[in-house]
Amino acid sequence: MQSRTQEQPLALTTVKSYNSTNGKEEEVNTVEEEAEFNWEEVEISLQSSFQPGMKLEVANKSSPDTYWVATIITTCGQLLLLRFSGFGEDRKADFWCDVMTAELHPVGWCAQNNKTLMPPEGMGVGVWVLLGSLVCDD
Repeated sequence: MQSRTQEQPLALTTVKSYNSTNGKEEEVNTVEEEAEFNWEEVEISLQSSFQPGMKLEVANKSSPDTYWVATIITTCGQLLLLRFSGFGEDRKADFWCDVMTAELHPVGWCAQNNKTLMPPEGMGVGVWVLLGSLVCDD
């Protein structure tokens, strides 16, 4: 393992300090460690196991005790851009959610936990019946 000085350079900085013996402010050279920013750690922290195209069961905002299937459109760190099933290519209903705070579950979670799958507002019942059977067959 390399020593700290070999991993990253130390920086020489000038600090003004107050000298209590003569009452004057004077410059003192000190050696301080300069923290190096590690982009690799940031990149890893932004990665998640969520991928575009994956389907999830997501809580409905208008009716929090119900859920509906959504597809991940894109990811940005811990944020997901989702589109509820049944909206096709219509981007008007897309919404962002934070994986740390949103209620997201794998497809099938509602059936296993006796939760209600209900389409969000703006989606017709006929579409719900058709998609409900398609979702259960996946």
